Amino acid sequence: MKITKNTHVMLLKGGFGSERDVSLRSAKACAEAIKENDLRVTEVDIGLNGINKLTSLNVDVCFNALHGKFGEDGTVQGFLNLIKIPYTHSGVTASAIAMNKMHFKRLITNATENSEDPIIFPKTLKITKDKFYHIRDYEGPCVIKPINGGSSVDVTIINNSKMEPLKKNRNYNELMAEVLVGTRELTVTVLKERPLCVTEITSNKKQDFYNYKAKYDQNGSSHIIPALIPKTIFDKAMSWALRAHQIIGCKGISRTDFRYDSNHNKLFMLELNTQPGMTETSLAPEQAMFCQITMKQMVKTLIEEATYEC
Repeated sequence: MKITKNTHVMLLKGGFGSERDVSLRSAKACAEAIKENDLRVTEVDIGLNGINKLTSLNVDVCFNALHGKFGEDGTVQGFLNLIKIPYTHSGVTASAIAMNKMHFKRLITNATENSEDPIIFPKTLKITKDKFYHIRDYEGPCVIKPINGGSSVDVTIINNSKMEPLKKNRNYNELMAEVLVGTRELTVTVLKERPLCVTEITSNKKQDFYNYKAKYDQNGSSHIIPALIPKTIFDKAMSWALRAHQIIGCKGISRTDFRYDSNHNKLFMLELNTQPGMTETSLAPEQAMFCQITMKQMVKTLIEEATYEC
């Protein structure tokens, strides 16, 4: 959409789920950038005000700074479509697909398996129950994570899936298990059909992996940008991120996460985020800055890309 000095931006933030705090931090940074663009902004905390607030404001565009359920899974996108307010980030279908890691994995695998460069994911494992929950037909390290969710909330690494029973207090219908692959965490942001860079993330010594605390605590992790990896893997990560972004129909921005097995020089895609974090420790703004795109410019680009689907 075309931005003018009179453009009124509704900034959605907060929400109800486990990623509420991340959303509030993203929204704070985005609000400042919107104001730097000399645009009027009204902040709406969905968790406090409810959805009815969205219909009572006279706004031109919605900047979606929500994370997780409701804000990232296609729900709020569908509502904004109905009331015909242009919004940033991806629409209903892309949001819903990316939010469900199993659906995303199947779709991308099926779409690329017969191509010259098929996108590869870690092997999915079966969670089964006898006296305890176990991983079936696999012995070794694996990852248990929510099928729907982000920010590494409730992600657990199991060191030996045969010897170590899974915790009983979890709803395993909502979880998935994968073989733990590689040792190096990589990520690529795509902004307006342009993959920006590959970053390698290393967690500090107190973290087992790039978990919630490593992502959002100050000094919780180190970001190496650009990642010091072979050019073939660097280029593959950039290409795969753009392909996944385009296959599911993302809009504006996405960030795709990978694991790299340096011993076998093999790359694995993990997931795609349609609402990447915009906090002071977030990867997408950092990659943009590396490409000489300021937070102000990135937020302006997302608002200019805003549309609704009807």
